[in-house]
Amino acid sequence: MIKLAFADLRDHILVWVGAFAVALACGYVGGWVASLAASASTCESLRDLGWVVLVFSAIAAMAVIVSVANLTVAAQRRSYALWRLASVDPRLVSLVVLVQLAVVAVLGAACGTLIEAATFVPLFPWVFDSPNYRSIDQAALDVGVSLMPLVWLAVAGAFLVGGSKGARLAGKTEPIVILREREAKGRGMTWVRGALFVGVLVGICRLSAFMAEADPGAVVSSSLYPPILIMTLLAVAAPLVLPALMRAWTAIVPQRCGGVWQLARRFACYGLAASVSIETPIMVGFGFAASIFSLSGLLGIYAQQQDMADLSTSLDWTSSVLLLGGPVLLCSVGAAAGVVMSSRSRARDVAVLSVSGVGSAALLAAAAWEAFIHAVNATLLGMLAVLASEAIVANAAGLSLFDGLAFTEGLVVSAVGFGLVLASTLVPTCIALRRRTFSAFRMRG
Repeated sequence: MIKLAFADLRDHILVWVGAFAVALACGYVGGWVASLAASASTCESLRDLGWVVLVFSAIAAMAVIVSVANLTVAAQRRSYALWRLASVDPRLVSLVVLVQLAVVAVLGAACGTLIEAATFVPLFPWVFDSPNYRSIDQAALDVGVSLMPLVWLAVAGAFLVGGSKGARLAGKTEPIVILREREAKGRGMTWVRGALFVGVLVGICRLSAFMAEADPGAVVSSSLYPPILIMTLLAVAAPLVLPALMRAWTAIVPQRCGGVWQLARRFACYGLAASVSIETPIMVGFGFAASIFSLSGLLGIYAQQQDMADLSTSLDWTSSVLLLGGPVLLCSVGAAAGVVMSSRSRARDVAVLSVSGVGSAALLAAAAWEAFIHAVNATLLGMLAVLASEAIVANAAGLSLFDGLAFTEGLVVSAVGFGLVLASTLVPTCIALRRRTFSAFRMRG
């Protein structure tokens, strides 16, 4: 089994490199949490800041890991089908997939923590350069090497949980069905996702009721929870909501926009796992960035109304990095990894269309439009999340929904995501167009 797992990792390294990059990013962010916790012996405030980084980054990490882990398994369904045809036991197939996920997660997280350990001390003064954090800047630093294995285990556990559904499907799905269809049809949310969705939704409702009757101090202290819960809710429902939203708004675009647009729409809508894996990180990144800055503006207005002059609501450099640095890094890596991991199937699609008479210019334009569709779709859902969290806090503060609303910072994240997805769609398309057509159809065993 071990030999089969490592041999398959070697043969499909392009697919697994995306998961490795995500694990590396998770390991790097987790390393910062461990280093802040280890340094808290000389400065207690660092422990609290470590928890802030952990909470915001954990939501983004789980959203990215689940989508990338499932895409990794979905991208290799043909290989698993060949294993089944070779009479490999279904349970062994699932076990091999889980072993592969664990190995890649641990290796990636270990590399990430090594990079963090080498950069923590030099970057610490740069991160805590804001005036409000100058006292922390003088703390005695401890990289926390002894805590790093906990980060590896946490990342590996997240990958195993995220890829468990895909591993079960890899072992249970009939081989002929896998070889005949590019991707299994959507089966809706699992009972785990459904239960988590209901639980988070109940939490949001109870939090809204609590904040509506709370005093000003409680409103301010609870204001960070709505963005966290709502982004968690949408991340759980992303496999259902994102495809439905994409089909809805892209269908409104007039047919006269041309065949290139329709081709891009087909590309974007056809691969469910790839689309969700690409768009979920952008949605989460946009949602967190826009929610935090909108919340800062809203609380600033609220503080003036309540004569809370001692309340600081503006986001300085250090606060922005601690709150958004981890989520933006994870989401950027996850968005790029999602497209890179599906580049092999894209090469086959480009080859088929090229043989069918579609020109190179049309295929490149379709790739660019596809990146645009992914970015817009993720941004639209992220905007809904921002509006929902803003509505909860604004209602509790007795302010208008649009007081302090800010999308600019979130759009910067979306623009970065669009650039990464654009590069990741154009590069495989260009490579496929340069290669001889028949080579795109070759499969390694």
